[in-house]
Parts: sequence; C-alpha cells; structure tokens
Amino acid sequence: MEKIESLKGQGFWTKVKNAVEPVAEKILGAVIPGYDYRAKKNRLNTDQAVREKLARELEKSYNTLKEVSDLAYKDGKRDVVEHIKDTLNAIDLVKKEIEHAAYGLSPLFTQDNVDSKNIIRMIEFDAKLLDELVVITEASDIVYDNVLEGKTSDIVLQVRKMKRSVDKMRNIFSDRNDYLTNLA
Repeated sequence: MEKIESLKGQGFWTKVKNAVEPVAEKILGAVIPGYDYRAKKNRLNTDQAVREKLARELEKSYNTLKEVSDLAYKDGKRDVVEHIKDTLNAIDLVKKEIEHAAYGLSPLFTQDNVDSKNIIRMIEFDAKLLDELVVITEASDIVYDNVLEGKTSDIVLQVRKMKRSVDKMRNIFSDRNDYLTNLA
C-alpha cells in the first residue's frame, strides 16, 4: 500500500509510462539494431530497420512453411497443403505490403520536435508487430519439427493459428501505416 501512496499526486500513468518506455525501447533495440525514434536523424532508419526485420523473418517463415507444404504434398496430405497454401499466400501478402509501404512521408520523419505520445505509439505498434512475428516464426518451426517427427495430427490447427497471427500482423501494420499517415 505504501508503494501506491508514494505515487499519489505524481500521475500513475506517467510513472508507469516513464518506467516501461525505456525498457521497451531497449528490448526492441536488442532485436533491431539502431532502434530509436527519439532523434529525428534516426527515425527514418528505425522505421526502415523495423520493416526490413519483419520482411526478413516473414521470408524465413514462408520458406519453412513451403518445405512443410512440399513434404505434406509428397505424403498425400492435400488438406494440409491447402491450409498451408492459404497461410503462405497471407504471409506473402503481408510481406509485400511491408516492403512496399509508403516510406518517409509522415511528419514523424520530417519534424524536429515530435510529441512523445507519437513516439510511444510507434513503440507500441512495433512491439505488437514483433509479438506476432515471434508467434509466426515459432509456429513455422514447430510445424516443421512436428512434420519431421511424424506428428502430423494437429498441423492444420497449428497452421490456422499461424494464419491468425499473420492476419493480426497485417492489421497492426495497416493501423501503424494509418497512424503515420494521419499524424499532423
């Protein structure tokens, strides 16, 4: 209770935000070298690095899943191949959207002073994108390992879950683009 009392009058959300924000940036910086939206000179490079990381990792998952599809096809598991095909198409679509998204047009990249709430929002978007990316990459590896071990009973379910994460990633990236576009 005394910890809560010590926050009185200081703005609880401000305290939490100030404590969490640097940690989030540090974690993202460990995954994406040079991650920093604070300095104007780094914002564009940070945006590009995030998008390149997403595209690279999606490509890896795509290739892993393509191998699984080939193995399933050889084993005559057409239903598995169809589910994988849907997921491969979704991954390819998201990857292309990420690679071809408008770049550097937002005021975030051109203004010297940017409101910290905009920077925090970008960090939130990037963290959510990376969360979904982790789910996708781990799922593709699990599916691949299960196929190699002959555990094919729940592959369709795993592939569906992966597709759901791909769809979530696409929605988050779309929201991120909308946010960047609508900054004034």
